[in-house]
Amino acid sequence: MTTVLVIGATGKQGGAVAELLLKHGHDVTAYVRSPESPAAQGLSAAGARLVTGDLADPEALASAVRGVDAIFGLSVPFGSGGKDEEVAQGRLLVDVALRADAHLVYSSVRGADRLVETDIDHADSKQLVEAYLRGQQVRATVLGPVYFMENVLNVGFSRLTDGVLANPLSAGKPLDQVTVRDIAGLAVHAIECPDRFVGERVDVVSDRVTGEQAAAILSDVLGREIPYQRLPLDQVRQWAGDEIADMFQLFEDTTDFLDAAALHATYPDVAWHSYADWARTVDWELVLRTP
Repeated sequence: MTTVLVIGATGKQGGAVAELLLKHGHDVTAYVRSPESPAAQGLSAAGARLVTGDLADPEALASAVRGVDAIFGLSVPFGSGGKDEEVAQGRLLVDVALRADAHLVYSSVRGADRLVETDIDHADSKQLVEAYLRGQQVRATVLGPVYFMENVLNVGFSRLTDGVLANPLSAGKPLDQVTVRDIAGLAVHAIECPDRFVGERVDVVSDRVTGEQAAAILSDVLGREIPYQRLPLDQVRQWAGDEIADMFQLFEDTTDFLDAAALHATYPDVAWHSYADWARTVDWELVLRTP
């Protein structure tokens, strides 16, 4: 049994990691901002110990890491302090892991090991965090997720409640995607096998699908036709801002894809999910419920 501190345990990534760690019988401390939240209470009921704090509180974080063997952590983009705030969070996480001599499993983003400015703040910030991490003598594993399958659950953007799958990419444009279930699977595998993973950096992909393919899969899972609809990028820019619009433009332009088959063969202990596998795990009745 390993003692693990999970940062952001009520979020999608942290929640998936905490849940899987508990299933594997590990001792989990969930670092949460709101211990009374339903997600936090659910973790407590499942056996996690709750500790209150955030990534801007060095004293609370230093106290939370005492006695832990490993930390799963991530920095949080899109805060009021922008890129600088996320970089400060990441550096603090590295510092406390170093002082605690804990194995840090840091969830970053694909390609953030390259110091090549993208003008997309939530990617550039992680480049700076990783550069800082490489300069410290910390036992660490870095995971680099691609685009999240779970983003489609934001029905205000994907428009699934309107009966379509909307996205800014061309209908036939492939997009590497990952589910938080597979990030959790690899993170927990890394925590359980530190000798193999300390010093490693792994970009993480579950499947590659086009918009048309994703719509066809969702149509099959939901039992009704879900046509694909391309969103005008100018409209996305107005709704979500330049950073998100620029990200989708990069996705549209890219020809650089990960080798999912090779990744999955390298780490067969992870229960990898195709897009269809993932879609079948979702409670669509809850997702599509009209408020």
